[in-house]
Amino acid sequence: MRVSTGIKGLDEMLDGGFPEGRVILLCGGPGTGKTIFSLQFLAAAAERGEHGVYVTLEEPKSLVLENVEVFGWKLREREANKTFRVLDFCAVPFGVETYEVKSRDTGDIVLSMTKDLVNAVKEINAKCVVLDPLNSITVHEQRAGLKRYRIASIFDELRKLRVTSVLTSEVTSHEDFYMEEFLADGVIWLEKSIQNFNLIKTVRIEKMRGVKHDEQPRRYIINDKGITVYNTEPVKF
Repeated sequence: MRVSTGIKGLDEMLDGGFPEGRVILLCGGPGTGKTIFSLQFLAAAAERGEHGVYVTLEEPKSLVLENVEVFGWKLREREANKTFRVLDFCAVPFGVETYEVKSRDTGDIVLSMTKDLVNAVKEINAKCVVLDPLNSITVHEQRAGLKRYRIASIFDELRKLRVTSVLTSEVTSHEDFYMEEFLADGVIWLEKSIQNFNLIKTVRIEKMRGVKHDEQPRRYIINDKGITVYNTEPVKF
């Protein structure tokens, strides 16, 4: 089965949407719209009557919800109705190669972020999950083997829950090695560049296991309705 991304044009590129129950990695630099993409995905799920959980590890919950109010997705209302849940965490370095995850609401140390996420999914019977960004819980780990294990553990837990997940990754270059791209079921890149004094935003599906998809870069825009992809138009540079 397919799960709609909630983004006009991208579903068409994916032959109907994300494969249900898979882990999708959303890569991009600053200002490309990763958080907007993620919350648009959850808002679309809510419109279908499917509950969702959003985990923020960088921006405070209040700021995240304030920034997307312009789109009219009613996320605060949905949270009050317990059809949408936000886990407001922050990763704090502790020592040279370790970190602690804390609740931004209480300041308490979170003993297991994954366990809290699993509990939140089960409490509201969520079908869709977003973790934004994944880098926050891997940037402090210098050992490649342990970093891969931690990423794989999170991915495995999400797959066991049978939720469709989008995990954002703050990256700017295809040249660097990112092990999470190999572990994810799908990888989507959001990019922007200046061409002839014009800002061009493009989306590209790098991989999507088990799904026929459009591999060509396509232009997208962000307006007061969110993200729209022009899936039938070639990108002109």
